Amino acid sequence: MDILQIDQNILEWLNGFLVGRSSVLDFIIKTLAVAAVYVILPLGLLYLWFYFKNKREATFLAFVACIFSWFVLTKLIIANLWFRPRPDLGLVGAKELVFHRPDYSFPSDHATAIFAVAFGLYAFGFKRAGHWFLLGAIVVSVARVAVGVHFPLDILGGVVSALVGLAIINLFKRYILRYLYKPIVFVLSKARLA
Repeated sequence: MDILQIDQNILEWLNGFLVGRSSVLDFIIKTLAVAAVYVILPLGLLYLWFYFKNKREATFLAFVACIFSWFVLTKLIIANLWFRPRPDLGLVGAKELVFHRPDYSFPSDHATAIFAVAFGLYAFGFKRAGHWFLLGAIVVSVARVAVGVHFPLDILGGVVSALVGLAIINLFKRYILRYLYKPIVFVLSKARLA
């Protein structure tokens, strides 16, 4: 059995195990799979920014790692170098819970973003928040596979993209703090947001 078949089998198993059991569970999985990166991630970062003022640099650097990994590495580079279509649930008889436009599947944008924040928080000294974001990244990633918008290898690609992006941001950490963080905090302090 090759790795792509194993990838497909894990998707089918998760879909059969989690989707279609109850309308409440389907709603939770769908919400985690679709809205988490657009709602929970920003709200979580805002919470960290306003309530943990002594960890603002770590929060900011984790956010920068997220944006760099998600938009530069995943969207601009990897997705244009190698196209992998999204899973076709109709071919395997899986239950479709979420419709997703037929764009690239590898690597997962959602996994890249949330894992980049989690790894960034760990790397920059905010381990307690890193634990929560890592847990969220795992839950969202499982939900993305369960609803059939990603294969497990897409999630793994997102993890790798997040780690590479974080490594690059870490190399330029001093410049990011000096030329981005400090001016932004200065402006936000004038608006009483920092």
